[in-house]
Amino acid sequence: MVGVSRRCLISSLLALPLVGCQSGEKAKVRYRVIAWFDVDGRSLHASTVMEIHYARVTNSLTGSGGATRLYGEALIADIPGKGTVYLLPVEHEKGGTLARFWETAILLTLGTKSSIGTLKAEDFELLKNASGQMKVKAFRSDEYPAFVAFLDESQPKTIFEIKPGQIGKVFPGVRFVGLDIQITDAPVSEALRDRLPWLNSPVRQEVFERDPPGKQRPYQDKPIGFKITKAHFFADGSR
Repeated sequence: MVGVSRRCLISSLLALPLVGCQSGEKAKVRYRVIAWFDVDGRSLHASTVMEIHYARVTNSLTGSGGATRLYGEALIADIPGKGTVYLLPVEHEKGGTLARFWETAILLTLGTKSSIGTLKAEDFELLKNASGQMKVKAFRSDEYPAFVAFLDESQPKTIFEIKPGQIGKVFPGVRFVGLDIQITDAPVSEALRDRLPWLNSPVRQEVFERDPPGKQRPYQDKPIGFKITKAHFFADGSR
């Protein structure tokens, strides 16, 4: 399977509406993602609200396990006098795959020691009772959702990726500080389609660059603009 990592494949299977039975063990977490920046020595933050559902699945085609559904969209970080960076709901893995991020990051951040497929009753209680604000945790300290920007927002083919630790090379005087989540009951954000109207174009209408027929190069070598789709700007439950 081209361009699909093992972790992405497993996560995708867990998110499918599996043929089986979901037990009564379910939990949802609604959270505000807060991205912190230092801009010319002053603190700046931007945020978006997302929601994730976890459920235990039994007697499915893959055996017992877990299912997730994520709602939300890319975070819009407008940096006055500099530009705008978008934090996608997915990460760009080192192998080149655009993979799920929040499904595991929320578990790590809230302190569960179980994976999506092995959540226990006490894990579901922890998810249900989550509160407060905390720093986002991932498997690696440098693991974040993908950062993208545009030379011209009205032209999706001008998209390019920004490494979080190198944002100052694109926006001088800007430094990415980190991500927090804050448990909230605010509505899930819906601002992106108004900001980027081309996201409303027909599903099959391609708006990004693609290699011409016959051109051969490894998937991992392709820039993000040659593999991204409109769906990557939204969580799976909001597409």
